[in-house]
Amino acid sequence: MTAVGVSDELGLRLTRQLGDRTRFGGFVYPLLLLAVGLQTVVPEEQPALFALGCLVTLAGALWRTSAALKARSSSLQNWLASREELRVSTVLLATFWAILSGLALHAYPNGEFAFFLLFCLIGWVSLGAILFSPDLRLAQVFIHLNMLPAMLWSIEVYGRFTFAIVCVFAILWVAAWFVAKWTHSHLRQLVHSQICLEQQTEELRLARDLAEEAYLARNQFLSGISHEIRTPLNGILGVSELLRESSLNSEQSELVALMNQSSEQLLSLVNNLLDLSRINSGKLTLDRVEFDLRLLIDEISQPLRLTADAKGLQWSVKVRREVPASCFGDPARVKQILNNLMSNALKFTDRGGVSIEIGMADGGHIRCVVEDTGIGIESSHLGRIFEEFEQVDRSITRHFSGAGLGLAISKKLIEIMGGRIGVQSTPGQGSLFWFEIAISETRS
Repeated sequence: MTAVGVSDELGLRLTRQLGDRTRFGGFVYPLLLLAVGLQTVVPEEQPALFALGCLVTLAGALWRTSAALKARSSSLQNWLASREELRVSTVLLATFWAILSGLALHAYPNGEFAFFLLFCLIGWVSLGAILFSPDLRLAQVFIHLNMLPAMLWSIEVYGRFTFAIVCVFAILWVAAWFVAKWTHSHLRQLVHSQICLEQQTEELRLARDLAEEAYLARNQFLSGISHEIRTPLNGILGVSELLRESSLNSEQSELVALMNQSSEQLLSLVNNLLDLSRINSGKLTLDRVEFDLRLLIDEISQPLRLTADAKGLQWSVKVRREVPASCFGDPARVKQILNNLMSNALKFTDRGGVSIEIGMADGGHIRCVVEDTGIGIESSHLGRIFEEFEQVDRSITRHFSGAGLGLAISKKLIEIMGGRIGVQSTPGQGSLFWFEIAISETRS
């Protein structure tokens, strides 16, 4: 919203506030005349003037109420016209009342009637200073018109207290003016802040919608391109397997093995992208079947142990006695999580070894701890280690394969299973990854 737009919106809302606050204010004048008629002898001594005052104030009150209702429901296109009509009706009605009350005070300067009328004028001015504050100019005109008869009366009445009375009315006059100005300033700031807040909220909503659309488009792209890539990759892997079984010389066998290894790495990346797309779009569903947890751990551990032996590393897997063998859950996803953490530990460790310990945590959760003596992780990277496409340190790990998806997918899978994951690491000394997931021992 531009500055002009904010200014128009501010004027519109202040006009609506003015109409809402003062929509029945015009009927104060007929009520005051009714009170005058009941408490004084004015209707008997000035019947024509009193009747004229009643008719004019009642008609003015109806007109002013109509103008206030229009201002209350005005729009950006007509708020200026609505405000002007409300201003004119208010000023004309206040002017007529000022003339009427001035004539009454001049005709009856002493006695209870004068004090009663002055009391009504001062009360109405005090209330009007707040009611008309959305329009400071109108509030000031209203105050001046209604205080002028009282000031003229205080000057006209002679006596030893004339100066004091004039000072009192002057103070009330100035006080009402300052109240109207202060209230208008704070109301204007409040409405302006509200408009700015609504504008920022709308901008944030639009930004959120754009981000959600971009996020959805990215997931759809990842899903689509992954499916398209996986089909020819499976063909390449099939052909490479057939080539490995055929009669090849040593150089050809080495090239085919390299092609096969690269294809498997690429296929793993594509599968990770598909998993990520399904998780982010909420389309991933977990199986709930019975499986042997200890056997699952052995299946993951055996091939990795051979790699550890080839690198000269110690490989230790410990499953505590309290861990149940038969569990219910998604064995494929549990295997994926364990394989990601164990493979990472092995990948980034060149000396020492890797140890895996499976135990039980509070609440019947399975707790797994994977600890290595590898390169470790800088503390500045720990907060981003589970983010998508995040690697530990690209300057150090650029010679390691991987796109930084394994840990991100593992974290999301663990959270879907109602668990949690964490990491502790010291650069140059190694890392410790742990996670807890809910795997029930019996079918629920």
